[in-house]
Amino acid sequence: MVTCKQAQEVRARGELERQGFDVYLPMRLASIRRAGRSNVRDLVARPFLPGYLFVRTSLALGDWRRIWSTFGVRGLLGSEERPAAVRDWVIDRIRDQEEGGFIKLGLAPDGPVFPKGARVQVSGLDGVEGLFVEQIDDRRASILISLLGRDSRVTVDVGKLRSAGAK
Repeated sequence: MVTCKQAQEVRARGELERQGFDVYLPMRLASIRRAGRSNVRDLVARPFLPGYLFVRTSLALGDWRRIWSTFGVRGLLGSEERPAAVRDWVIDRIRDQEEGGFIKLGLAPDGPVFPKGARVQVSGLDGVEGLFVEQIDDRRASILISLLGRDSRVTVDVGKLRSAGAK
């Protein structure tokens, strides 16, 4: 898993692909307010995991060392001697949520409300747990998920959240 400089995920993906790497940058559609017009909203593409992207490479051959000097890349998760590997099933689960090239977690008008800090799971991403941060509106919530020891804040449909129970 590659860490990217702020708002440089798309640039890093392009640079890595030009070097011949197999890159996966999961994207989502976000609704943003158009500048100066509070009642007009636009759909824009945003990284699903801001600051991160996935690169398939051979750890044994060491070709991952070229990644460090790529424009837009901050580094790799793991150590300089050996980056951390992400299991294929994790990436497959994320890809399974795509429709038309974007992660779609669905939209439900009503969903569960959880207290801040509650352990939750996202339907369709079995095995991935997070902490409920806040409910943004009647359809969306913000949660923290941890991948390889790093926390990422993501927005999901509250109808797709279920309690993960106490640990």
